[in-house]
Order: sequence, then C-alpha cells, then structure tokens
Amino acid sequence: MVDADDLEQLAKLLTDKRQLAEQYYARACRLVGQAQATPLAAMLRWAGDTATELGNRAAIVRAAEKGGDPFGALSEFGLSTALGAVSGEDRTRLTKDLKSVIARSATARPEQRTAAIRTFFGKLTAAEQASLAIEQPDVVGRLDGAPATVRYAANRLLIERAVAHEQKDLAALKATDPKNPQVTLLEKRVARMTEFLRPRMTGDGGSVPRQFLLFDPAGDGRVAEVFGDLATAKYVAVMVPGITNRLDNYDSIANDAVALLKDRASGRELPESAVITWLGYDTPEFGDSVLPAKAEAGAPALHSFRAGLEAAKGAKFALFAHSYGTLLSSKALQEGTPFDSVVFMGSPGLGPTIKSAADLELGPGTQVFAMRAPGDWVSYTEAHGGDPAEMADIRRLATGRSSGHSEYYTPKNTGLDNLQTILTGDGCVQTFMGSPKLDDEQFGAANVRVLIKELQSRVPQWKVGELSTAFEPIITGVMNGSTDIPTLTALTTKTLADSGLGGYFAPQDVAQIVGRSLTEAGLDQR
Repeated sequence: MVDADDLEQLAKLLTDKRQLAEQYYARACRLVGQAQATPLAAMLRWAGDTATELGNRAAIVRAAEKGGDPFGALSEFGLSTALGAVSGEDRTRLTKDLKSVIARSATARPEQRTAAIRTFFGKLTAAEQASLAIEQPDVVGRLDGAPATVRYAANRLLIERAVAHEQKDLAALKATDPKNPQVTLLEKRVARMTEFLRPRMTGDGGSVPRQFLLFDPAGDGRVAEVFGDLATAKYVAVMVPGITNRLDNYDSIANDAVALLKDRASGRELPESAVITWLGYDTPEFGDSVLPAKAEAGAPALHSFRAGLEAAKGAKFALFAHSYGTLLSSKALQEGTPFDSVVFMGSPGLGPTIKSAADLELGPGTQVFAMRAPGDWVSYTEAHGGDPAEMADIRRLATGRSSGHSEYYTPKNTGLDNLQTILTGDGCVQTFMGSPKLDDEQFGAANVRVLIKELQSRVPQWKVGELSTAFEPIITGVMNGSTDIPTLTALTTKTLADSGLGGYFAPQDVAQIVGRSLTEAGLDQR
C-alpha cells in the first residue's frame, strides 16, 4: 500500500539535496566546462521533476484515502493535477483562509458573499484551486461563487463517495432485511447516482461528463446540474421544480432539461445555451405542500445560487419555475434575485400578497409569463394565492397538447417551443387564446377551486396537507366529469372519515360545502 507520508518525505529529501547538487554542477562547469557537465544538469532536472511528481502522488493518495478518484475528478474537467506544488502547510493555510472568507461574508447579501468567494479563488493558482476541490469537496462543491469546473470536480468526488457508501448500506440491508421498503428506495438512489458518473450523450452523438454545481445526498437529496457549456452560454435557463422531487426520481427533471436544450429541427443542442436544474431545496410532499415554510427556507438558497452563476458576458438568464417551485421563486424574486425573464408553470399561487407581477417588484425590463395546462388541478386550487395565469399583467402562454400538472416540457409541443423561445429570445411566443373561464378548459375546475378552499377553511393549518393528499382522487374525478353531486357528497364524507379528518366537520357540513362550491363556481346544482 502506498503511504502518502513516505512519498512526501522522499520528495522533501530530493528537494533538500538539490541545493548541494546545484553546487556540484556549478563547480563542474568551472572545471570541465558546461558542455561536459550536461549529465549533471540532466540529473538535476530529474531530481526536481521527480520530487514534484512524488508530491503530486502523495496529495492524490491522501485525498483518495477518503474515497473516490481525485485524479480522475480533476482531469475530467481539465483541472491541474500538479498537486505537489501545494505543500502540506499550503493546504492547511488554504483551508483556513477559505473558512475565514466564508465566515466573514456569512451575513452579507448573496451578491457580496459570492463576489468575495470569486475574488478568493481568483487569487489562487490552478494547483491551489484543484487542491481545495479534493481536500474540501463538501465545502467547495456547493460554494456559490467558486469556479464552475472546480465545483464540478468536487461534486464528482462526492458522488463517487456517496455511491460507495450507499452500495455498502444497500448490500447490508439486503442481507439482513431484504423485504424492507428502504431497499427499493436505496436501489433507486444508487441507480441515479451511478448514472451521474456516466457521460451524458449530446445531440450530435458525442458525450460529455455530467456537471454538478451541487450534490448533497442527505435526506431526500439536493442536486444542481448544468446541461451545456455554462462558461460560453449567452442564454441560461434555471429550472426550479416542485413537490415530490428528490434524488431517487431526479431523472425526470434531467429529462426535461435535455428536452429544453434540444433543438426541435436539428436534434442538436441549442447553440450558446445552457440549462440548469436546481433541486437545491427540501421539496415538500403532498402533505406539507400547502404550507409556505419550505419555499421560505429555499428562496435564499436560490438567490445565492443565481448570484454565484457566471456565463458569457451579457448572458441572459431565464427562470422556469413549476408547481411549488413557483412559490419559492416568487419569494426569491421578491428578495431581489435577478432574472431577465420568468415563467410560472402550474402554479398553486405566488403567495397571498401577490396579486400581480407588479407586486414582485422585479427589475426593469423583466418579462413575466405563465402557463396553465388544462386539467392542472394544482393550479386550480390556488393553495398559495392567485394563479399567475390569470393576472392581468402576466402574459399567459399556450401549452399545446399538454394536460395535467407535469407535461410542460413535452417534446415537439407548443409549450416547450414557447420555453425555448423565451430562453433564446429567437422568435415569437404563442399566447394562450382560449377562454379565461376555468370550466371552459376543464370541466369542474372552478368547482374544485372553491371546494378545496371551503374544506381547507375548516381544518387546522397543520392538517391542510393531509386534506390535499386525501382529496387528490376526488379532484381528478370531478375534473373529468365522472363524479355527480350525490357521489361527490358521499365520497367527500367517506374520505374525511378515512383520513381521520371527519371530526372537524358536522354531518350537514359536507352537503353545505359541496353546495356552496357548486353555487360559487356558477354550476347548476340540479
């Protein structure tokens, strides 16, 4: 087994002896001439090069002891592998200095904090940047403002370590408790992370390493991935997903990003463009999706992430938010997070105080759009305020053949064409031309909106999430026209009882709520 300390000691021995060897070389030049002393010069070069190489190997070995392939992670993204130029004292100093910069800027605004990080890395040598990537990958990988390639390398190393760790956990669980439900979850997580280490195929038949600006496997997992060349991109889209998205099902978000970046006509990737998937917050499940807490916690993280992004000079940035991600994005925008264009898709609302785009107080010239596909019941509920698709100062876009809550990125469709047009600024968007009345685009939509609000008003806030989860099948039935009034009343009563929420309602309440939802939605109760 190679010992890093032995390698470093040998490198130091060669370096220490170099001064004496140089004296011998100088004396030989005087006695026999420089030409005759050439073999000594070659020996000196060998000693110097060998000492450097031994130092490089020692640094790689030391990092590899923690898991993963540090050399591979660095070389994959074109970073320096000449780590021998960074001594042990240098590594200690770099770690201390980075920690100090992070601490000093902890309370600053994201723009100032990321600028401080960017300045710090800008003063480092290529070898020092690479050294930090493999010595402090858990810090550098998520560090907004650090160079993208340095973060890519750090996160690749973290992914390799996480795969090894969770494979070990999975094997142990299968051996001791093979029927445990966690086995399936772990298998999905390991499969996703293993895919992260494989090259991504591009539209021209080539392949590139996958590029992550964030990777954290803790809990449900957090990920931010770049598709395209961020360094040269003039058009950048940041995708913010909504509820139930996590590490084990992240492939669906990645597929949407690939579709967004793919040119419809040529099949190649859109030129000078990059797409970033930002799953950088703890997404809610149905149970807590009606509470704003996770959006409020995630908004500062999105602001910081955007502040740390660098692309080509003058690049345009678009924000594509979906579902609960629209609420989080709304809060981030209200904090001053800058984007040139914003699209809200399938939004449950932007917050109770947001009645128009003007309430977001966006920068001059920011374009704001919204999409609502027929049958998107999440948007119909208005769980977090008014639907931006119905706000007068927000331009509603056509969604083509998309329906329901999760088809906004469907390939070769009007909805995706609109998103690509906004990303690149090339062409004209197609505006929604249908009736603004909910029930003209989906039977029972207005009924669902009022029904949900009435039910939510009767239960404590901490129970609203359970209510939404329980009523999803009923909502679907109402919208597709398969549920008549007596059936709706019976199903509502049964669902409340089965979910343990019946105690909040008197027997006559259900009939009154159903009746009120029909009356206020303008539907005939006969």
